[in-house]
Amino acid sequence: MNRLADTNHFQGIQQQLYRSIRDSIVELEIPPGARLTIEKLRRIYGVSSTPVRGALHKLKEDGLVAPGAAKSFYVKEILENDVRKLFPIRLVLEKLALSESINRIDREIISNLIVRMRRHLSEPEETKNKVPYDIDYRLHREILNNCNNEYLIEMMSKISILLARMRNVIKYYLLEQQKDWIINEMEEHFKIAQSILEGDLEKASAALEVHLKHSMNMICSILSSNHIDYAAKESFAHLED
Repeated sequence: MNRLADTNHFQGIQQQLYRSIRDSIVELEIPPGARLTIEKLRRIYGVSSTPVRGALHKLKEDGLVAPGAAKSFYVKEILENDVRKLFPIRLVLEKLALSESINRIDREIISNLIVRMRRHLSEPEETKNKVPYDIDYRLHREILNNCNNEYLIEMMSKISILLARMRNVIKYYLLEQQKDWIINEMEEHFKIAQSILEGDLEKASAALEVHLKHSMNMICSILSSNHIDYAAKESFAHLED
């Protein structure tokens, strides 16, 4: 294997490692506050120290981890104050994306999402127990990906990882008595999608703002309730050893 091939192979390992750890942090499988060391991650993934070190520094750039004692890192907490700082930024950027994409979004895709939303709204109990999160992700992705503004897409991508982790607080820690919120959120998505289908930017923008503010407030409500008991995925349960 020549030097270029060696370099590409190493970079490939580091990128795969970074994505794996990142996804586990975003999905709360590695919980907030967990201490990460190069040695322990090296053993878990069966790789050398160098790609682990590189992956951790990239995660630091993402804002997911911060340096700790003795050359370790720790997964940053999800704080209510940070949620309230980041969501207004998302709102401004996504409303701008919507204004640039509303006439470009494929109406057939939106129509299909609306059909699915109607079905789930007609079966609220089933929907609350088996939430179709892909509808949420697809709707917001269509708004962003069709804005035809690479700078805006890049800016959103830089905060999307943090936003996804915050959103997963709802996904994994919504209380049983709060599950009516799932149906309310589906209704909000329906209003956004229907307004996009009609080409009504003012109506769609207003619906998007209501939705994002409700999402922010629900995340903050869960975080402030002190009932979250983060549980590490089995493969990461010994990170604190």
